[in-house]
Amino acid sequence: MSTWFNYEASLKILFFGLLLGSGLPALFALAVRMGAAGAGVVGLEDTDGTAVAHKNPALTALSWAIYSLALVAVLIGVLYIARDFIGAHTGLYILGAKPA
Repeated sequence: MSTWFNYEASLKILFFGLLLGSGLPALFALAVRMGAAGAGVVGLEDTDGTAVAHKNPALTALSWAIYSLALVAVLIGVLYIARDFIGAHTGLYILGAKPA
């Protein structure tokens, strides 16, 4: 390990940056695709000639679960960044914040 450059810490930052920087948008895109697939296909005709929408509630529920997972990850990230500010102004020390 060099005293000038910490390779281990840099690799950790690179790994988590790639994971969160591309992982959360990929999860969000997956949720959008599942939501669209779960909404159903309009234009299919029934036996009497009327248009029917075939919906898949499991895909819709899964898309909402992935949306909520992405939202929770973003909220935890914002709270982690602002934890010292929140602790200093409210007295509520969350996510490892230390009292000043």
